[in-house]
Amino acid sequence: MTSVDTSAAMMSALRPQPQGVDWHRRFQEEHGRALRVLHLGNIANNAFNNARIQRQHGIDAYVIAYENYHIMACPEWEEAAFEGDLGDPFFPDWTKVDLGGYQRPRWFASGPLKLCCSMIAAEVGGRSDLADEIRRSLDRARQSVSGQTASARATRLGQKIARRIRRSPAMARDLFLRRVLAKDDPEQMRLAAVWRQGSAPASPPSAADFASYRARLAPLVGLLDQFDVVQAYATDGAWPLLARRPYFGYEHGTLRALPFQDDSLGRLTATVFLGADHVFVTNIDCVPAARRLGVPPDRITPLPHAFDDAKLVEFGKKNSAIRPPSDSVVVFHPTRHDWQDADPSLVKGNDRLIRAFASVAQQAPALRLAMIAWGRDLDASRELIRSRGLDKRVEWLAPMRKPELWRTYLRSHAVLDQFVLPSFGGITFEALALGRRVITNVDSGMAKDFFSEAPPILSASTESEIAEALRRIVADQDDRHGIGAAGANWIRQYHSAARIVELQLAAYQRQIEAVRDHQPGHEG
Repeated sequence: MTSVDTSAAMMSALRPQPQGVDWHRRFQEEHGRALRVLHLGNIANNAFNNARIQRQHGIDAYVIAYENYHIMACPEWEEAAFEGDLGDPFFPDWTKVDLGGYQRPRWFASGPLKLCCSMIAAEVGGRSDLADEIRRSLDRARQSVSGQTASARATRLGQKIARRIRRSPAMARDLFLRRVLAKDDPEQMRLAAVWRQGSAPASPPSAADFASYRARLAPLVGLLDQFDVVQAYATDGAWPLLARRPYFGYEHGTLRALPFQDDSLGRLTATVFLGADHVFVTNIDCVPAARRLGVPPDRITPLPHAFDDAKLVEFGKKNSAIRPPSDSVVVFHPTRHDWQDADPSLVKGNDRLIRAFASVAQQAPALRLAMIAWGRDLDASRELIRSRGLDKRVEWLAPMRKPELWRTYLRSHAVLDQFVLPSFGGITFEALALGRRVITNVDSGMAKDFFSEAPPILSASTESEIAEALRRIVADQDDRHGIGAAGANWIRQYHSAARIVELQLAAYQRQIEAVRDHQPGHEG
């Protein structure tokens, strides 16, 4: 048995029992329907991808993305095949491209919040005709703000002004006088009490911190009661918190620094996650942050990013003929170029890679680097490459959609992610699923705590560590050590859609049964 086979056997032996799936089966038998979950918010399509894999496992999941029109918060980005210019990525005009007949799923709503709530309510209530009518209104509303027409730009400007008015100093002062200084205001006292449960080094939340959420709460109040589970992304837990409804908080980098800032966003974030009945933490370096904030350990579930591994496995099978070249060693760095900012949540360390590549390339004439031309510091990266005489060794690729990105992974000997934060996201786990070796910065100890087993990654952060990892790729061009295959096995065991759904169901079960057990007249 090879080392890869042994690793796969050990992973199989450690596979958790699907207790959450079994509980959901009993739930369906008892209630005559599937568990109903509402996902609030959709940054980077995390809610969409989560709801999609939940639905694949029989959960009745819905998404309200409300006023998030960014290209990477749209179902089309994940599921449709298209070519062409969509214009502003924050307000893409999907009418400008051929989507091949693709239509958004009925369980996904994006646009003005009130219309989103109405559409989802109609879907849940079985009123398909009404849902279709509202869906058409949402389509028109999105079209009115998308694209580069004068009318669309004017609509976006009007919405921006409206948001600023809601957060204006005059309103903040008014809310402060009416809410914060009114010591007998039970609502503000409740929010402050939630905040005091933790250890955020800031001041208690003011009513102004929640003003924007409170102003738009009404359409959600009744809708929340139609769901067994409300899962709120980033700060969108403010809505169920204000409505006094149970909710699960979902962080995607949100807890890294925000809740420790003494500003409106920091106080809002801290209060929202401290008020959650349970918190899903999707970044390995954010588990310590959640504990430092004061979220009790029994209310934290480390949860891999929403990810459909079966989709990648199927893609790999269909494209098995695509292989890295035999006459050169190609390493692919698709990460955005962002390395001059001090914000650790943004910076990627691209400059470290370029310098490391320059040192290794001197002794490895077959080594080539492919990068995507995007990011705030793209020009700085180009200049650094020119200054090191690497222009002929670096290939610049245009931004690409997932299918072509995955083909590029398959054509590469290794994929390079980021080198600053000891964590990883989509680039790393997609490359692992396709059997590619990955070089990125990962804290193996934290990764083991998070996943139960650290992924087989070539971990590197400093310039010298990156250079050493590149030398290992050059020395083992054909991956005779089976690191790529071990990575694919690790994904199947620890980062699969089935495991992601199972972890969520287990947390849902604990919360729902705890609420039931505390209801008057219930006997265990």
